Amino acid sequence: MIINKFLQLSFIILLSAAGAKPWPTDFNAPAAKWTEKKAKNGHAYLTESYLILCEEPLGKNRLDEMTRMVESVSKVLGLFPINLLPRRQAAKDTGEYPRHVVRIVASQKKYLAIGGPKGSIGFFDGRSGEVTVSLELLIEPKSEHSRLEPRQRYRLLIHELVHQAMGERLDALPPWFSEGMAEYMSALQFAPGRYRFKNAARPIIDHLQTSWLGERKNVITIPHIDTLSRMTHSIWNADNRLNTKNAYAKYAGALLLTHYQMELASRNLGGLRKFLAAEIEYRPVRGRPGHYRQVLPSQDILWRERTQATVQEQLLAYWKNKGLNLKFATLGALQKPPSR
Repeated sequence: MIINKFLQLSFIILLSAAGAKPWPTDFNAPAAKWTEKKAKNGHAYLTESYLILCEEPLGKNRLDEMTRMVESVSKVLGLFPINLLPRRQAAKDTGEYPRHVVRIVASQKKYLAIGGPKGSIGFFDGRSGEVTVSLELLIEPKSEHSRLEPRQRYRLLIHELVHQAMGERLDALPPWFSEGMAEYMSALQFAPGRYRFKNAARPIIDHLQTSWLGERKNVITIPHIDTLSRMTHSIWNADNRLNTKNAYAKYAGALLLTHYQMELASRNLGGLRKFLAAEIEYRPVRGRPGHYRQVLPSQDILWRERTQATVQEQLLAYWKNKGLNLKFATLGALQKPPSR
């Protein structure tokens, strides 16, 4: 009996060691090879995994940066010991997957005309699988609240590329995680194709300050964790339309909650690994033969013995220690204009 237990324990340890994959500390993508091809309208650039379509020619320096960055996304997502790229990662072994498409339009006016959301510089179309961005706004305007110099807005393009890379399962993930993961990657890329995952708190605060708060602000109000965790995609998108002034509050909350879960997953805690390993369930759409919808998996495994209220308290204490003060509010309160 004792021998059997010892053998079982040894077998479990061996399995854990064999399947162990280190949590990445940083990633520096190599230069990406690209070739220019003729295109009917504009210019086409091919990389290993991407087709970049642009109305205007892109200079070599910008192409070198952009191609290195776009190629980095799937590679770095694949480094994590959690199931972020299930089908594409499996297809990669056989080489049977098409290139991702990134479409770059010349001006913000044209970007909006073809369906780009107002106030954005890029979007991922889940139906076509394409990312579209405005070349005109790839250079970030200087914020009136910040002394930081303008820089290329690649971190916002990264957000859309993460959606594209994870696109096949976006509907099966709660929006706080799919949006939070896109923000997490955006915050931790410090140069095109270069990421640092150690000591993530400081770059996350910098990301929130340059994207939303202003350089010197260190107080943010985000939705209650219980509210955030229960938001559906339709509620999330409706808030984007209704709450144009403060829609980023839920993205900030999603970033902090995703960072919380990612940090736990890196230490074999929490349930993120099991949650992402769950099979995607497809159910037929009533009245639409041949159409299926992805079913959101239960989030219970993510919280285990911790309630959302406990997680909220832990977030409050953790970020206060890092110099960021959190406040929590209902979605309705966040949608109301501030009182004068």
